[in-house]
This record gives sequence, structure tokens and C-alpha cells, in this order.
Amino acid sequence: MPKEKFITAIDAGSTKVLTIVAALSENKLSVVGVSKVPSKGINKAAVVNIDEAVESISQSIDRAEKMAGVSISSAYITVSGGHIETLNSRGVVAVVPYESSEITPEHVARATEAAQAVSLPSSREVIHVIPRDFIVDGQDGIKDPVGMSGVRLEVETNIIHGLSTSIHNLEKCVKKVGVDVGGWVFTGVASAESALTDTEKELGTILVDIGGGSTALVIFLEGAPIYSAVLPVGGKHITNDLAIGLRASLDTAEKIKIKLSNEKLDYMSLAREFDRSVVKPASTISDEFDATGYGLETNTVSKRVLYGIIDPRLEEIFELVAGEIKKANLQAKLPAGCVLTGGASLTVGAEKVAKQVLKMTVRVGFPKGVSGLIDDIQGPDASACVGAMIYAAKMVRSQSLLNSNAASGKIGQVVKNLISKLKSFLP
Repeated sequence: MPKEKFITAIDAGSTKVLTIVAALSENKLSVVGVSKVPSKGINKAAVVNIDEAVESISQSIDRAEKMAGVSISSAYITVSGGHIETLNSRGVVAVVPYESSEITPEHVARATEAAQAVSLPSSREVIHVIPRDFIVDGQDGIKDPVGMSGVRLEVETNIIHGLSTSIHNLEKCVKKVGVDVGGWVFTGVASAESALTDTEKELGTILVDIGGGSTALVIFLEGAPIYSAVLPVGGKHITNDLAIGLRASLDTAEKIKIKLSNEKLDYMSLAREFDRSVVKPASTISDEFDATGYGLETNTVSKRVLYGIIDPRLEEIFELVAGEIKKANLQAKLPAGCVLTGGASLTVGAEKVAKQVLKMTVRVGFPKGVSGLIDDIQGPDASACVGAMIYAAKMVRSQSLLNSNAASGKIGQVVKNLISKLKSFLP
């Protein structure tokens, strides 16, 4: 791989378009350009107005280019929406012995290819094919079968696919600003790259990325995703409820929601920093929200009234999440609990309601894994874009390894390393 290479990730969501440019060296990923602009023409993670979406994406890319001082020609794009579906598929091949019945990288590649031979409508497009587990002559739980002896190799994969037209509409928007799509990354998979730990993935966890117009979720078990879905509700629906309840504009309701959530976060930070004897108990904290300057009929609003508006919508979101867990038949099989991320994960009461509805441990996941200019991408709203950047970096490293090994004629090693890298995307 060259000494330094620039890679780009774009997260075009319902509320914002976030572009990150990073310099990739051998051992680190350093952010050199970041741009976040309000999103237009995109609703519930789907393009609804191409011209407006192009304008938002173009503005975000231009600003990121100026900050980084480089020209963006290709980018990895996050994809989400209610059209996303998942299925688990198994591929089987016979290990044809030449000198011995030893499994080679070519056998693994053939088995994975066989697993992709599923019956999907022509309107669907495969986004990810992720190996979950290998089985050699009936023995399961094998993560890397290369070099083992056997006559029958099976692989279990998780396939994530989406509607071709939705994917192509987003691709059209990106190409209209002169940028090629280097690859697609499902939002849930991307967020998992930056917000989950390897231990959580191995034990079993559900990642819930609550965006503005939709909520993406992905369930991990034994180190790899086993189920994914996208729910048609998000932070905008909470804002809409507040606007109706307070008889305020959407902009005012959004500001009130953010201020209320920030006040809660400030109190929690203070409680962690100082001894409990110094900090007043929550019961003594003012129940009145200062609404001065928001244009409401009153200058104060009871926080209980605000919680009474916000909590029911949060309950709806997490009841839908619980329904997806039940659909996947994974109740009581996720000891690592739930990790919330995405911009709306910081909404006041989100952790509390999630614990009550899902009946499991809950934490908010923040993006990690990159360095450099990260001041503007440390919040959960950046998890998907940061994760897509990490995913892209792994792909670039894999391709560089492929090219260097191919130049040396190490074909078998090329396939083995490529498969190893593919599995490392989701350890």
C-alpha cells in the first residue's frame, strides 16, 4: 500500500449529510476533513428529490474537500431505509482431493459463492455477504477452515440486500457531483464498526442506530451479524410530537428537544465527576423547563409534560425493536444488551425507556477508531460515517494486499488473505 492514501465516507441521512476525508497510513486512520450540512431531498433514508439531495451532497463534499485540501473522486456511501432486508444462507462444496483432502482458500471462496446463490427478485441488490461460521464434515464453530482436512465444507453467511431503485437513486445523486461510489455500507453495519466492541459482538448484542427519519438495527451473535432491519421511525417523529403538543414550529420543537437532552447530559456528567453528597439528587432538580425566547405562550413548561410527549414515541420505537428481536427468535440470547447510537440516541429518556421495554442492559455508543480532526465527529450522530470510513480503510488495505501479492505470484495467499480481511470487517 502507498505510504498515505486518502479515502472518503459519506452518510446521507434524513437530517444531515456528513462527509469525512481521512488519510490512511499503515497503522492509523487520520481524519483531515469533515463537513456536516443539513439534509434536503432525503426522507426516511430514501431520496425523494434528486435535485435537492444533489445540492446537499455537493455542499458537504465541497466543504470537506476545502478542509482536507484534496479532491474527492470516490467515496463509500452508507445506505439504509425500510427496503433493507436480511437473510441467512448456507453454501456447500466438496473438497476435491488432489494430494490430500486439505481445504484451500479456493474452496472457501467457492463455498461463499455458493451461499450467494439465493433466489432474490430482480428488483433486489446484494449489499453485504458476510461469512458467519464454517462447518467441516459436520463440525461447526470453525472460523478459519483453511489448512484443515475434510471432504465437505459448508459456510453460513448473512446476506443484507436492498431495493435496487433506492440504491441507484442515491448513486445517481453522488455521481452527479462527480464522485464515484467506491462501495456501499449498510448503516447498521457501519455504526457497528465504530460503536461496538469485539466482546459485545461475540457475546450477542443489538445495535440500534436512531436517525432522523428511520432507525437501523443489526443483531450480532458469535462475532457476526445475524439479523438486520430498518424501522420507519426516528428522531423527527419525536420532534413532530413536541411541535404538536407545544403548538410550536418544528424548528422550535427541535431546539427544545436538544436543550432538554443536553441539560440531562450535563447533570449526568456532573454526577459522575463529583461525589453524590455534593450533587443534588435528581428529585430536587427543577421540574420547570425555561422556555424563554422560544416563542411559546409561556416562559416555563413542566418537564413532566415534555417527558409525557417524548416517552410514548420512544416506547413505540423500542417496542418495534423488541418485535424485530422476537421475529429473529433471539429473545434472551443477547447478554451484551443493547447499544444505542445515532443522533436521536441522546434524546432525554432514551436509555431509560430502552431498558424498560427491552429488559436488557443499555448503553449509548460513541464512535471510535479514528484520530486527527475528530472534534466534530465524536457524537453518536457520526457513528455511521466513522464506521463507513473504518470499513473503507479495511477494503483499501485488502485491495493493496491483493495487488502486492498478485505481483509476486502468490495467488493462493491472495485468496486466503482476502477472505481473512473480509471476515475481519465484522469480527
